[in-house]
Amino acid sequence: MKIHNNLFILLTVIFLAVLTACSSNGGSQSTEKKAGDNKAAAEETRVVETVNGEVTIPANPKRVVAQEGLLATLLALDVKPVGAASRYLQNPHIKDLVDGVEDIGEGTDYEKILELEPDLIITQYDDPSNYEKLSQIAPTIVYPYLTFNNVKEEMEEVGKLLGEEEKMKEWEIQFDARMAAARERARAVVGDRTVSLIGAYDKDIYVYGDSLYRGGEALYQHLQLTPTDAIAKNVIGNPDEFLKISYEVLEDYAGDYIFVDESNGGKLDKESPIWNNLDAVKNNHVMFPDPDRFWPYDPISVANQAEEFADMLEALEK
Repeated sequence: MKIHNNLFILLTVIFLAVLTACSSNGGSQSTEKKAGDNKAAAEETRVVETVNGEVTIPANPKRVVAQEGLLATLLALDVKPVGAASRYLQNPHIKDLVDGVEDIGEGTDYEKILELEPDLIITQYDDPSNYEKLSQIAPTIVYPYLTFNNVKEEMEEVGKLLGEEEKMKEWEIQFDARMAAARERARAVVGDRTVSLIGAYDKDIYVYGDSLYRGGEALYQHLQLTPTDAIAKNVIGNPDEFLKISYEVLEDYAGDYIFVDESNGGKLDKESPIWNNLDAVKNNHVMFPDPDRFWPYDPISVANQAEEFADMLEALEK
């Protein structure tokens, strides 16, 4: 009986020792798992420098809202936002790409934005009050208008922000190829002769440069067509990227080929001797781009605009 008791005590001691070791090992594994989870959580966010200082954003955003602008930029990167402003959803260049993107009106319906549960908001609306409201909903990145010199810079920055560098590079290769082909077609018509973009508003005349207005970037930066000396000196590089002029100096700004925008509530005086004396008018080199297609400014629209400028120039030769 004494032997049995001693054996029972020995087995009990061994069992308790094994149990203690397992418990200790389990605790160690639990601690390691928790540390690993914390590390993974830390890797899920990153800090980016913005016009509003450092902002912590998700490493791989899944629910992006484009409050003002940048909708087509996201789509060009194969990132479909959960919401975007009405007027950008109406862009004819992307009408087949926006199914499933929620209309957030003019972008200032903050409750609507909140309902979409975004993990990142991007906008071109650089207003402190707007930023404060948006940043209470989700991390917010502001790219003010004219932040970028062209759509390629925009794609590079937004692609980097979203971790879509590979997709950005694919887009850039295709974009460059399309622009080279359109440039060859346009220059075959125009050669070294000059081109200009002119708009009418009320009774005023505006001339546009090589940036976001009326296809200017496509015309001058990507087709690389030549502006008049007056445009090169007084408009391109102007912080506003446009210039109001009078009929008295119109001849200085009118190129051998003129693209005219009359969609903003104004008409050029086609009966004016000044207008009718322009070489472009006398040679039937005046064209009227579709404003619905030439007002949008984004990577998808600019590429299409360059090709459509080339189409219009080629049509003059037929």
